[in-house]
Amino acid sequence: MPDHVPVKSEPITARMPALELPQSDQLPAEIMSFPAGVHTINAKQAGKAINTSVQVDAQTAAVMQATLEAHMAASPQKPYFDFDHDDKDASAWPKAFRWEDGSNGRPAGVYAAVEWSGSGSAAIAGKDYRSFSPVFYVDERKPARVTGAPLNMGGLVNSPAFKKQAPIWAKDTLSAAQPPNQNHTHMPDKTDTTPGATPSPAAASDTSAIQAKEQISALQTQVQALQAKDTERRKTDAKAAVDAAVARGALPPKDTAIQAKWTGLIEADPANADLLAAMPGTSLLTPVTQPGGHVQAKDNLVECLKKLKAEQDVDTRSAIYAKEVSPLFRDSEFRMGPILAANSLGTLSGELITQRSLTLLKRAFPALFAISTNFTNEAASFGQTVKARLRTIPTVTDYNVLTGYATSDASAVDVPVVIDGHKAVQIAFNANELGSTSRDLFAEQTEGAHVAIGGDLVDALLAVITAANFANGTVQAVAGFGRPTMTAIAKALTTRFAPRAGRFAMLNLDYYEKLGQDASIVSLATYQKAEIITENQLPPVAGLLPIEVQNFPTVGNLTGFAGTPDALALSTRLPNDYTQAMPDVPSNGSVQIVKNPDTGIAVMLVRFIDHKLGAAVWRVAYMRGAAKGQAASGQRITSA
Repeated sequence: MPDHVPVKSEPITARMPALELPQSDQLPAEIMSFPAGVHTINAKQAGKAINTSVQVDAQTAAVMQATLEAHMAASPQKPYFDFDHDDKDASAWPKAFRWEDGSNGRPAGVYAAVEWSGSGSAAIAGKDYRSFSPVFYVDERKPARVTGAPLNMGGLVNSPAFKKQAPIWAKDTLSAAQPPNQNHTHMPDKTDTTPGATPSPAAASDTSAIQAKEQISALQTQVQALQAKDTERRKTDAKAAVDAAVARGALPPKDTAIQAKWTGLIEADPANADLLAAMPGTSLLTPVTQPGGHVQAKDNLVECLKKLKAEQDVDTRSAIYAKEVSPLFRDSEFRMGPILAANSLGTLSGELITQRSLTLLKRAFPALFAISTNFTNEAASFGQTVKARLRTIPTVTDYNVLTGYATSDASAVDVPVVIDGHKAVQIAFNANELGSTSRDLFAEQTEGAHVAIGGDLVDALLAVITAANFANGTVQAVAGFGRPTMTAIAKALTTRFAPRAGRFAMLNLDYYEKLGQDASIVSLATYQKAEIITENQLPPVAGLLPIEVQNFPTVGNLTGFAGTPDALALSTRLPNDYTQAMPDVPSNGSVQIVKNPDTGIAVMLVRFIDHKLGAAVWRVAYMRGAAKGQAASGQRITSA
């Protein structure tokens, strides 16, 4: 899901057929509610006829199942299907939605397990209805995606808009012992071929079979012609995509082998054309026009990486990374390795891996950036006390005609933080590991490295949340935790004049899950904010942003902590460069300071070769400390 996609407030009524049923007394346990794929349908919204395209896939099934569960949890009335969208009698009650991928012979789509009502059973058994029409909400994308459904989630109808499946009840030719969607071969009867004899039913069947074979042969010829046209079209499209990539500098113009490889990949799967189109080209081939009509030549990526490699100043290197390199990683398909290898820039790989790892901290550990931080690239001694600045509310003074305006007290105060943690993430690969694969083993550690660093920083922060540091608390068992508790916490913070900006509520896994089950949040997720369901991202409640914390300590029955940024302080520093202790002794490795522009965190990157073990080693080292800030701005949450 994107960050914000508008959701249409009125539900769409769209009709479509459902699962075929053999002619028997047995009612279907499931019906198809959405056929798979992208469909342009004629539907109704707010009583008006509309024409729209809707995409149906596995996510649709997940959204419908989550919506069903939300309705069941929030309302005493069960979700239901009706007749002809009249909002009256129930034809069935949906029990579950699931995705069918088509691999087991059934048509792909979203299926609903149903419990038929008496009138619904009679309608299906009597063949009064042959189709199902869902009611659902969509967003405004093209094609639209299903985002939820009202309590009346659909109904039996007789005028389908989707033409992908068979009706609910089968044709009269199907017997109870013959399931639909299966091929059966019948042996012909022996037939009297005497001239003038009346053809038997079996002979007529043979004639029909011959005609059918002729029709199949003609169709096969047509299919072969279409396949030939499709192959030719794929070749033309593949050549056009490769030529465009060469023109913008994404592929080398003289490397015909790589061009041929890309051409083959796109011919085999046209989706590969999108991957090639996403590859960055050389900006030197594209002039950049500045306001005023001036044309300015812009450095391409390779030139920017060369400048990054040559720059010695830590802050300048950080700025180059932020402007030229970091945006490229937003594309999940982007690979830096081939560019570094092709341009003798391999020494940058360790720094780029570290930068990428530190950037991921902000997304994976939002708790680290909800509080006051003091991240610098300054070195410090272990056990040294540094200062972290907290924002406070300035005082209001009176104007005096003789002395004028009085200066308010400072709006920030310094809190001492003891640097009591010297930490590192060190990864080594021996000769056998490095020689057994062509993969970039160190680059693959990006995810693990940021999880390790983030987990350590969060642990240091949570260790400060004690009853001795924060006397104010809220006691609430998980069973009763919800929006009323959050509202009471917000009131307590406001009563103590805690700032309203940046309020947060760090919660352990159980309490975060319970808050997500609150009826008000469930209703919001069902009708307005699908990301609550699809991404487990809760909205602010009573001005407090819920943050899920995986490793919350349980000392003192602690389950959460609410507050403002000035309640907690976290500082990081660099360890001293031990390789400089003996300047005249050569260092068997590389020591570099890496400062991430997005988070502000700086680390010491050390890389060296252990010749005795035959291993290459990559290490990220840092020092950190945490402290309490304004006690009145924090509120502990405990289970007892």
